[in-house]
Amino acid sequence: MPTTKKQLTVRPEFNDFLQEVDEYTAQLPLTLREEMRQALYSEYERDYEKVEECCRDMLENHPDNTDVLALLGRTQLSQEKFKEAEETLEKLLEIEPERDFERIEHGIAFHALGNYHEAIKELLKADPKAAYHPFYNSTLGDCYVQTGNRRKARDAYRAEVTRWEETREMASPENLDGCFCQLIYLDAALSLMELTVDLGVYRRFLEKAELTPDMKERLASNIAYWSTLLTAPAFREPFVKFVREVEQEGFLLDSPRYYIIDSAYRAEESYRYHEDKNIDAFMESFLSAEARDQSEIDSDAARATQLAYEWYMTKCVEEYAEMLLYVAENYPYSYTRIVTFLDQLMTFGPEKTREFILDRLEKDEGVKVGRDEIAAGLDESYKNVRNAKKQPVYLAEGGVTYKRSAKKIMPNDPCPCGSGKKYKKCHGR
Repeated sequence: MPTTKKQLTVRPEFNDFLQEVDEYTAQLPLTLREEMRQALYSEYERDYEKVEECCRDMLENHPDNTDVLALLGRTQLSQEKFKEAEETLEKLLEIEPERDFERIEHGIAFHALGNYHEAIKELLKADPKAAYHPFYNSTLGDCYVQTGNRRKARDAYRAEVTRWEETREMASPENLDGCFCQLIYLDAALSLMELTVDLGVYRRFLEKAELTPDMKERLASNIAYWSTLLTAPAFREPFVKFVREVEQEGFLLDSPRYYIIDSAYRAEESYRYHEDKNIDAFMESFLSAEARDQSEIDSDAARATQLAYEWYMTKCVEEYAEMLLYVAENYPYSYTRIVTFLDQLMTFGPEKTREFILDRLEKDEGVKVGRDEIAAGLDESYKNVRNAKKQPVYLAEGGVTYKRSAKKIMPNDPCPCGSGKKYKKCHGR
C-alpha cells in the first residue's frame, strides 16, 4: 500500500512551490514523477482541465495510486464537480483510509452535495490538527447549522478563530472573516457571554488585516447581517459599541457602503422606539418611512410611502411638537433623517409643503389618478394611520426560551423593524 510521507501545499510564491514539488515528487515512483510535476504546474496555473487530463493518463497505468487520486479529487472539487470528487475520494480512502486531508475533502464534497449528515461523519473521522485544511472548520460549522445544531456550529467556527489567535496563521482573510461573521451571529443568537470577547477579537483581526475593498464589503455585510438580531435587547449595546469602534477606527472609510454605519445606528434605534411607550404608532411609522437611505428605496411604492407620511405629518406637526423634541434627544440618528423635511415644513408651512408632495406624486408613473384624487386618498389614509396601534414586539430566538408575542414573520410580511419594506427585502436577507 503506497504511503505519502509529505503533503503538498501549493504556495503563492513560485520558487517555494517549485522546491516543494521537488520534495513531494521525490517520494513517488519514477514512472510517475515527470507526469505528476506537469500536473502540479497546471494546478498552480489553475488549468484544472489540464490537471484532470494528466491524472486520467496517469491512472491508466497506476489505477490505484492514491497520490494521483488525491490530485484528481482536489481538481474536481476546484471545478465544482462535487459528485465526481466524492467518488474519486471514496475510492482513495478505501485504499488508504488514514489519509486525513483527503477525508476532509471527502466531507467537503458531501457538504457541497447537500449531504450534511454524511459530511459531518467524514469530517469528524479526520484529525484537523494532523492535516490542517483551511475549510475544515467553516464546512463543519455550516453542516451543523444546516442540521440544526447551532452550539456545535459555533464551536467549529470558534476553533478556526482560536487557531488564528494562537498562530496568527489563516488560510485567507476572507475565509477567517466568514468564520468571525458566523461565530458572532451565533454568540448573539444563543445569548452567549463570549459575544463581547469575540467581537473584541474580530476588531483586532480588522486592525491587522489588509482592508481591501472586498474586505470592507464583507465588514459592511457582517454589520447588516448582525442587525437582524437587534430584536434581542441584550445584543444592542455590544452591537452599537462595535459599530462605533468601526466608525472611530475608519475601517469603512472610502467604502461605498460607509452608509451602513449610520444605518446600523438607526436600526438599533428603531427597535428601541418600537418598544418605547412615549412613541406612538404614527410617530414610529413616520420615523421608519423617513429612515431609509435613498440607495435602499428600491421601488416607486417605497418612495410614495415616504411622501405619504410626510403628508400626514403636515396635518399634525403642532400636535407632535413635544414628541419630536423627545425623538431628537433620545433617537438622534433617526431624528437626523427628518430634519430636512421639518425645516422645509417650518419654512414653507403645511399647505405649501403638501403642494410640493403632490407635485412629486403626480410625476410618479405608477400613480394613475389626478391631483385631487391623490389628495383625497391621502386624507382618507391619514385617518386610518392616526387610528393605528403599535404591533407587538417580535422576539429573537436565543439561549432563553421566549413566547412569541406575534405571528411568525413570513417573507412577504412588512419587516418588523418598521422600514416599510417586505421582510425578505430587509432584515429577512
